[in-house]
Amino acid sequence: MNPIRSLSCIALALTLTLGPALSAHAGSATAQLQYLDKTTYSGSLDVSVDLYDPPKKPGQYEAPKRYPAKLLFERPDRFRMVLRPGEKDEFIAVAEGGIVRWLDRATGISGKEEAGKVTDPLALALLGSAGELLRFSASKDLVMPKGSKISGARLQPNTWGSGVEAGLAWFSSDGKPIGFEFLLADDTKVFVSVLLFQQNVQTKPDDFKL
Repeated sequence: MNPIRSLSCIALALTLTLGPALSAHAGSATAQLQYLDKTTYSGSLDVSVDLYDPPKKPGQYEAPKRYPAKLLFERPDRFRMVLRPGEKDEFIAVAEGGIVRWLDRATGISGKEEAGKVTDPLALALLGSAGELLRFSASKDLVMPKGSKISGARLQPNTWGSGVEAGLAWFSSDGKPIGFEFLLADDTKVFVSVLLFQQNVQTKPDDFKL
């Protein structure tokens, strides 16, 4: 996986994984997404990312590559992503003030780029605009079997230039987000499993430095 390329989908998942909903607000997945969007200003996550390369034959995806990751974000423009944390090939990317800086420990190569060139426009819009999810991505509840312990919503981005064609958001019965799936314009598919989340965490400036 190209780590810089992956920023597009992982940063999007980061900004959509907006914290556990209170049970009193649990309802449709779309309503949960809107509630989380309005009440979350920072977050810390442990996730597992499955990356499916574009299929050689339509609809026939091979086994995914799996990457553990840690994510930290603070609206409106800060995030920190660590792929394969603690490993020799750890990859770190931090964003602040419209600039993304990264370090690949496997090669020692580092660099920086404007955030808009390495992250999806939808991710940047959602990160910077609390409470405006529906402005940037229409959502619709999925029909689930009666008694299902999960609920889901389909996301249809309407942000200009987004490389995300469609997405799915999944919630457990207690309203907590458990996974996000994205189909990118080149038929790459990404699934982000949420293992641990802390909402509205305290951050410090050093969190967003390499």
